[in-house]
Amino acid sequence: MLQNKNKMIIETIFYMILASSLIAGTTILAKMLGTNKLGPALNPMQISNARFFFAFVIITIILLITRNKIKNPNIKLHIARSMCGWIGISILFAGSSIIPVSDATALVFTKPIFAMLLAIPLLGEKVKLIKWIAAFITFFGAVILIRPENNMINLQPIALLLLFGAAIMGLESILIKMLTNLEKPIPILFVNNGIGLLISSTPLYWVWQSPNNFQLIAMFGIGALMLCAQSCFIQALKRSDANFVVPYFYSALIFVIFYDFLIFKITPDYISILGASIIIFGGLIIYLSESRNKIID
Repeated sequence: MLQNKNKMIIETIFYMILASSLIAGTTILAKMLGTNKLGPALNPMQISNARFFFAFVIITIILLITRNKIKNPNIKLHIARSMCGWIGISILFAGSSIIPVSDATALVFTKPIFAMLLAIPLLGEKVKLIKWIAAFITFFGAVILIRPENNMINLQPIALLLLFGAAIMGLESILIKMLTNLEKPIPILFVNNGIGLLISSTPLYWVWQSPNNFQLIAMFGIGALMLCAQSCFIQALKRSDANFVVPYFYSALIFVIFYDFLIFKITPDYISILGASIIIFGGLIIYLSESRNKIID
């Protein structure tokens, strides 16, 4: 029994870290599309629409192959989740093209704080003091990565917008948790991406511009990576409470720094290393706390 519980914890962490690495990849691709790296910069609304379009095409193929059936989906919950996902990812993509990717990601991934707060009234979860302390440790690491002495004075509007995006994405995490208790993963992804595609297609009339071949490949990559990340996130939420799962999304900051180095040749400085180390430390505290509770139970 104890081995099964420890295996469940390890699987949860694995899925969340994998999801984080994939999310970081989509953010880097979005930056490339939102700047002139691959051609004329595309609007964040068009980029987020591509994310839903290609994800929907892929999940439709998977649905047909696996012959999964859509049975009585909670449409209201799906619409709320899709709206939150579209708003949150559009804000992240927009912020990534304006300020450094690590700063934008750090701001958006304060969402575990919002998710933990919302999990109390919406899911009835109890969050122990040690987890609150660990979450704020990881938040402090994110603040260090923002480099407030250089950025926050000049970037208050975009910073506030990204924090709003974090709150919206925190709510999305709770809605996903609710859906995993009611429906199967593949139908959830199919309905979510279908609704997201409809929602995100509305502003295309005003922002559309024809992408080149390199941009099309990157847009497909965003859709595919985001779909895989969603699948990993759902698998993680099926295995544990939201207040344990969501803080591991902070590891996306570490992946963003790594990808920045590989693609944009940006070498992490001591502030980046310090911030990432604090984030890892906070995650380890949460892991050890959860492991201890499982052993006691």
